[in-house]
Amino acid sequence: MKTLKKQDKTPIKAESLRDQVYEILSEKLHKGELLPGSIIDQKKICKDLEISRTPLNNALIRLDAEGIVTIHPRSRVTVNKLEEEDIEYLYGIIGTIESTLITKGFERYTSDILDQMDALNRQMRHHIREGDLGSYGLLHYQFHGFFIKTAPNLFAERILRPIKNRLWDFPQKSFAQQWYLDACTEHETIVNAIRGKDPDKAASCLKDVHWNFEYNKKHIRAVYYL
Repeated sequence: MKTLKKQDKTPIKAESLRDQVYEILSEKLHKGELLPGSIIDQKKICKDLEISRTPLNNALIRLDAEGIVTIHPRSRVTVNKLEEEDIEYLYGIIGTIESTLITKGFERYTSDILDQMDALNRQMRHHIREGDLGSYGLLHYQFHGFFIKTAPNLFAERILRPIKNRLWDFPQKSFAQQWYLDACTEHETIVNAIRGKDPDKAASCLKDVHWNFEYNKKHIRAVYYL
């Protein structure tokens, strides 16, 4: 069976090439190796990963469908720029969906789930203070994953995942420690509101604060457009 290898020599099985090439490209975007506005060197990627064009093309089609790249017919593939108005739109979508999910699944939040969310939030604070934004991002994703777990919805999940990937894979230009610490405080407010049986407060914090573009605009501009 043909395999290919990433730079870290991790083998990639042939039957899942498309998905794993997609993950590799997503990682390159997250690390800033593929910058907004740049042209993807498809020949180099195929050579580095020792693959044919087919799995790469399939991965690029998926990224194009998610709005991350644009495939120009018979020409090139470019990484899309993320404009400020795009972020405003994406924040609004996430806030609306997650606030709906938290209301729909409100009665399913057990003490164990809330304890897990609190534990993740404490770990996030630690990583922020250590300047480890990568670890914070992974835990932040897990924290928000509980909204889907408690109110499973296939459409919501398929909408949210590429949007969040798009936001978090966009290279950041500065580390706004206080912004991330404030996000953890907002997480605490949400968890405490659930413990206090106040779904309106939890949903409002998500939609009107945590994912409110105007509320976060100054930090967004400093982090992404400095």
